[in-house]
Amino acid sequence: MKIAIFSDSFFPQVDGVASVVFRSAQGLGELGHDVYVFTASAGRLVKQEESRKEKAQKFTLIRMPSVPALIYPGYRFALPIGFAVNKLRKIKPDIIHTHTPFSVGWEAVWPAKIFGIPIVGTHHTFYNHYLKHAKIDYAWAKKISWKYTVGYYNRCNLVLSPSKSLADELKFQGLKKLVKAFPNPVDTEFFHPVASRTKKEELKKLLGIKGASLVYMGRVSYEKSIDQVIKAAALAMKKIPNLQFAIVGDGPERKKLEKLVKDLEIEKNVLFLGIKHEKDLVEALQANDVFLTASKTENMPVSILEAMATGLPVIGVDALGIPEIVLNNVNGFIVSPDKIESMAGKILQLIEDVKLRERFSEKSRELSLDYSQGEIAKKLENEYNQLILK
Repeated sequence: MKIAIFSDSFFPQVDGVASVVFRSAQGLGELGHDVYVFTASAGRLVKQEESRKEKAQKFTLIRMPSVPALIYPGYRFALPIGFAVNKLRKIKPDIIHTHTPFSVGWEAVWPAKIFGIPIVGTHHTFYNHYLKHAKIDYAWAKKISWKYTVGYYNRCNLVLSPSKSLADELKFQGLKKLVKAFPNPVDTEFFHPVASRTKKEELKKLLGIKGASLVYMGRVSYEKSIDQVIKAAALAMKKIPNLQFAIVGDGPERKKLEKLVKDLEIEKNVLFLGIKHEKDLVEALQANDVFLTASKTENMPVSILEAMATGLPVIGVDALGIPEIVLNNVNGFIVSPDKIESMAGKILQLIEDVKLRERFSEKSRELSLDYSQGEIAKKLENEYNQLILK
């Protein structure tokens, strides 16, 4: 079938939505479908990285005219000029799948209505958690945000959500269309456990890690509550002085977190590794022993799925979609939100109990296979076929 996918966020941007869209398109392409991805123009993003990525892609990438999204640095808004209409008139897709209710998303719903094409919408996150970036973190803004979001997705034939918690909230906020919890994909062949203990030690050495280590990977932003993870790690370091914490990623909170690390006097124990891509990203995860997150705004974070695929135990908080993929005392620990001492205790338990860590590691890898790119592509294919045949 011919499939048109729309997303504001796409490679070389580094975030969960960009990864989900790429993996979905890649998986559907590998099943033999003709896949077209519509997204905003890259602007000044690294062209060399983009070209390298495109060599192995199984879909056609179509970039749309765009301008910088000033309220969220590093992102762009496509200009709503009906760019996609003529493109889709020629492509004649059987299905349209939109991953955004913003500018690129409107380029999806208009042609769907004009040409009578079934449209699927995936809603990825609680936007009200991100209003601080636009300096409008108020009750009235949250109400408008939900009204706008639900209004957009009520134009779709089917709505997908990475977590049951977000799907339930969409219905509570007024979504009338059918909504299903639908998992995010991860490339479990690319993200895999380290081959041996010797190899792991080599990777640790390359990154400057000496001994047991923790890792966070993702956007370095206020909604991720990385400050709480740093404070929990600092408490654990009082008992294990050589314990290290690697932060993989970048974002607006980095300078504040660097100051926090200095104030806690743990500069030698914390590594800010910046953004990693491809093989470097996999190795950055493989080099560490436990993945940590204190974020209370997650649905089905791709970063955690990738960490699980590399065989890392996960410590997360009991909020939204985290407990749906991190099973307490199975592949990690779930602690109450904002309980820094509890997280520190679980860090110590996993670092000190090697057998427990190994058991959780094996289970993380096993659970991640349910989210493999190929399996999720087959599930998407089934959802598309059901809509087309209606």
